[in-house]
Amino acid sequence: MRVRFSDPAAEDLERAVSYFLEHAPSVAADFADSIDHAIDLLLENPYLAPQTEKAGMRRWYINRFRYSIFYTIEGDELLIAHIWHAARRWPWQTDQSDN
Repeated sequence: MRVRFSDPAAEDLERAVSYFLEHAPSVAADFADSIDHAIDLLLENPYLAPQTEKAGMRRWYINRFRYSIFYTIEGDELLIAHIWHAARRWPWQTDQSDN
């Protein structure tokens, strides 16, 4: 299995890392490592995360940082759809004004 980031997920990750670098630089690397670790875990166990109410979408929650990785499984690919903070509505429940 391999991983692929959607354009929105890549932007989400870049925005989150930038936020931590600006506001909490001492944990920015830990945040990035937690995302990498979660993705490695999901690559090994793609059905580990529970499904959401959106068909085919799964959500893995990272407690320490209150971020979720939303992803789908497409053949032999783990497609990361979004990396989202818990304070935000889920991606399909929001419009662009919430970003």
